[in-house]
Amino acid sequence: MSWLQDLAGKAENILTKIDQNAATVLTRQSAEENGDVEPLLEVTTTVPAGETPLASVKLPAPKALSLNTEGGGSVKSERQASSRRSSISSKRDGTVIEFNANPVVVSGSQDSGYSLEKELAATKIILAEVKSERDELKIELDSAQNQLNNAEQENKVKELEALCQALIDEKNELYVKQTSTQESNAKYIKSISELESIVSKHIQNEQELQQKLEIAKTETQNVTTELQQYRVRAHATLQLKEKMIEQLKENVIPNAMNKNPNANSEQIMLIELEQLKNERQNLIDEISALSGKFERSKLQWQTTEDRFNGTVRELEGKVEELQQRLNVETTKLHQLDDDLGIKQKELLSAREELVKQRTAFSVKVHEKESEITKLRNKMHNRPTSPSSDLELRLSSLTQSLVQKQNTLESITAERNALRLQLEKLDTQYRGVVSQVRQQRAPFMSSNETDDAKSQVPNFMVENPFDNKMARRVKRAYSSLDSIGIRLGVFLRRYPLIRILVIFYVALLHMWVMFVLLSSTPA
Repeated sequence: MSWLQDLAGKAENILTKIDQNAATVLTRQSAEENGDVEPLLEVTTTVPAGETPLASVKLPAPKALSLNTEGGGSVKSERQASSRRSSISSKRDGTVIEFNANPVVVSGSQDSGYSLEKELAATKIILAEVKSERDELKIELDSAQNQLNNAEQENKVKELEALCQALIDEKNELYVKQTSTQESNAKYIKSISELESIVSKHIQNEQELQQKLEIAKTETQNVTTELQQYRVRAHATLQLKEKMIEQLKENVIPNAMNKNPNANSEQIMLIELEQLKNERQNLIDEISALSGKFERSKLQWQTTEDRFNGTVRELEGKVEELQQRLNVETTKLHQLDDDLGIKQKELLSAREELVKQRTAFSVKVHEKESEITKLRNKMHNRPTSPSSDLELRLSSLTQSLVQKQNTLESITAERNALRLQLEKLDTQYRGVVSQVRQQRAPFMSSNETDDAKSQVPNFMVENPFDNKMARRVKRAYSSLDSIGIRLGVFLRRYPLIRILVIFYVALLHMWVMFVLLSSTPA
């Protein structure tokens, strides 16, 4: 803003020079007429008694052009860096030439009238020069202000266009990220289903191997028992045969002596009878072993059937859980699509508002330019008038400056509001992106987001067009909702704590009822 200060300094120097010239002219004229150095403020002419007295003629001081009513015109220059607005006014303490000399009484002569006419002509010339300089300074100041306003408005329009482009780019990036996340989710779901099928196959193979191993174990046990039984039977038969051989040997000698064939046949029959009894006992043992084996196989068959039914139930439960998860994920994807549609609508509305504001700014600029042209035409068309006209024009200029400053402040306030809206939209988009990223691993925390109703409804989401009270209410609702969700997840994870809470609430109600029923009023 140094060039405005330079303009103000030049204007101040020109005005001081004009004041000095006017003062020198007046002092020369007064010195030539009266020999006095001090300039005249009041000229009173005295006439003889027969004539009517002339009114006291008050000459306006040539540099009594105070820009303020209190003496010193002030055009202050300030800069406020926080809101980036500039209010420009340069401070000039005008040189006021006061004519405080004693009134000089001049006799009614032609020389005094001629000198008064000269002084009036000189003051008119000085006022004309001052007006011309003032008009030039006004034109320069108006052009500078117009350039500054146009540059600021162009910069604001460029910033708004850049913000719109950035929002469009972010929307496209978010759409690409959404598609990539959907593809990755589909890949993850496919990989999870494949892994689950592989795991189920491995489990089935393991179960089959376990069944085969159990069957082999039972077969080996049966074979070992049969072998032991066969050994016992063989050992028993061998012992019987040995006994028979010994008995035959013992009985052969006396029978040979006695030569009694009937005794031999009876002994043989007894030996065969004992052998048959032993075989019958062995058969009974075999039948009992076979019955035990049958019972064991029956129990094994029942256990395998129970295991098969349990695996079928587990698989059905897993299928139902996977179906529920798939339904939850589909609902979440639909909700995300709805949220993205809402965000796109909000972006379109914000863009339309930006376009409307841009058009409104352009209309305001055209209106201000038309007002400036009208004021210039008025300035050119208005006739020259005394210092009161100058003061009126300066006051109108100051009013126009104040109006322009007010418009600049309103524009900066609107720009700050737009920035706040854009920041809020950015935070909302980041929240949506974080939600999409969290949805990449949906099966890790299925208990936390099991219920689709636990999410915040759309009408309670923060909107950039809400007022402060609505924002506070929505933030309080979201915080209470998050606390309730966390409490529900905590109670869902830990059933013991849930049971204790229920027991505590029931005990508290019983205690309150007991106190109410047992207490008597005083």
